[in-house]
Amino acid sequence: MGHLMDRPEPREPLFFQRKAKTAVWGGTALAQRLGVAHPSGSPIGETWELSDYPGEETAIVGGGWAGRSLQDVLAEHHNALMGESRLDPAGRFPLLVKFIDAKGDLSVQVHPPDGPSSPTGVGKTEAWYVLEESSADAAVIAGLRPGTSPARMQAEAADKRVLDHLLQHPVRGGDCLLIEAGTAHAIRAGAVLCEVQQTSDVTYRMYDWGRLGLNQEPRPLHLPEALSVLDYQAPPPAVVRAAFPPPPAGRIATAQVAALVSCPYFRLHLVRLNAEADHEPQGFARVLVVVRGSGRLHSAAGGTRALKFADTVLLPARMGGLSVTPDAIGMELLEAVAL
Repeated sequence: MGHLMDRPEPREPLFFQRKAKTAVWGGTALAQRLGVAHPSGSPIGETWELSDYPGEETAIVGGGWAGRSLQDVLAEHHNALMGESRLDPAGRFPLLVKFIDAKGDLSVQVHPPDGPSSPTGVGKTEAWYVLEESSADAAVIAGLRPGTSPARMQAEAADKRVLDHLLQHPVRGGDCLLIEAGTAHAIRAGAVLCEVQQTSDVTYRMYDWGRLGLNQEPRPLHLPEALSVLDYQAPPPAVVRAAFPPPPAGRIATAQVAALVSCPYFRLHLVRLNAEADHEPQGFARVLVVVRGSGRLHSAAGGTRALKFADTVLLPARMGGLSVTPDAIGMELLEAVAL
């Protein structure tokens, strides 16, 4: 296989081996759609598609870096991989991508910002892109009702009364929300989504619906920590949808790009392809996630690779151009630009 020092800088798209995660609120949608299963047979709540989180790194699949991790690439070729993008405060690749199947309700929770309120120093701002809704009443909780006071939250955050202080938004496929650190939130039952987030796994639970975990014990709550980082001044997150510009009269657009959300850590776009289109990383590390359709990706260094639903691809900042060819029905990609 050769030593790390023998490897040239990455100029090819990097694909990853996903990791399946069990959860009491998980279901079977990801197992069915992605063809994955957990050895325990427990419901799958998440699949981690791209991760540089310590101890949970996803391995690169295929190409010259097969079997290696992002840390291996960063250690040898930081500038080629990142370009103008920044590592996170812990020196890790700044973005983590996952799919979530909310067969049941996720806990009401808050994530800390960067700094001393996070045990790792890295906070967790995240964006949700809803892939599908399995029920007509699929919804997410995001943000506080106007006028919510710290005193009321202190008294009522640990039981179902907390729901009286939270905003609930119905969602359907194609909806997107930015959940900034300090925002109270929960994904309700019935949503399957893609999440792009900071490289963090710090969650402070306030309320867990009175249920037991997979071990038949109550899951731990972190009420003091959650209340200490809850941002009472933050405006509620907005539900947005891609607004593609109209194509020229009488023509079908080859590629359309629509902005979804932006924050200090990443920008998120939806790319719709109707025919072969060229793409250029433009000096930033970019992540592409197939959210509809299938096709092929071609680059000079990496050759041609098939693309199917849920494939997650990291484009090194210095890799140069590539082309993406959708199959007959077209293809949609989430594009996350690491800032």
